[in-house]
Amino acid sequence: MSSRKELFAKVKHEGIIGVVREESAEAAMAVAHAYAANGVRLLEITLTTPDALEIIGKLVEEYADKGITFAAGTVRTPSDAAAARRAGAQILVSPHTDVRLIEYANENELLSIAGAATVTEIIGAWQAGCDIVKVYPAQMLGGPDYFRTIRQPIRDVSMLAGGPVALYAIEPYLEAGAIAVNLGGSLAVPELVRTRQWEEIGRRVLLATSIIESRRSLLAETVYVH
Repeated sequence: MSSRKELFAKVKHEGIIGVVREESAEAAMAVAHAYAANGVRLLEITLTTPDALEIIGKLVEEYADKGITFAAGTVRTPSDAAAARRAGAQILVSPHTDVRLIEYANENELLSIAGAATVTEIIGAWQAGCDIVKVYPAQMLGGPDYFRTIRQPIRDVSMLAGGPVALYAIEPYLEAGAIAVNLGGSLAVPELVRTRQWEEIGRRVLLATSIIESRRSLLAETVYVH
């Protein structure tokens, strides 16, 4: 079990949380495997997915020694949070801010990612004690430009770009101040899932992770030069 500090560092380093939100447990498992096999190290299984808790438990067991961390998404109640923790999730992701969920996460050394939209909501979530604020839905709020604007007065708040996030928008969000992005439908495109094109989903995952790797290498070179 990783500490909150370690989990936060992993989110910041990886830059991508792969979201699994599917209509069947079978599809969810296939998507999760495609993510894990192609470089995503943070997987969020949303509780709207059928048998989500069982899926989290199976995946945690399968990937226990492979450096992959699992989050529960769409956590809305304290009972959701407790069930997710028992299943093996180390990160709790919510579309909203609920102080009870943040307190539960903090008390149990889980990483808390709370959803918010306006600056007032974002600061409220941060002051309530969450580790990362998920700005959601980022695209509808103005995309990277919104991040760039609100970052000016709240540079101390760690923010995640909540989906939908297109692959071409990954780098712009990170450049604008997001520490990571949620990727779901832009990887597991519904039509690809429907037609069971898992290899194509894997290809899209590789593209996304290569963007992060290239950015990481460039930043490392910049640090070296200076």
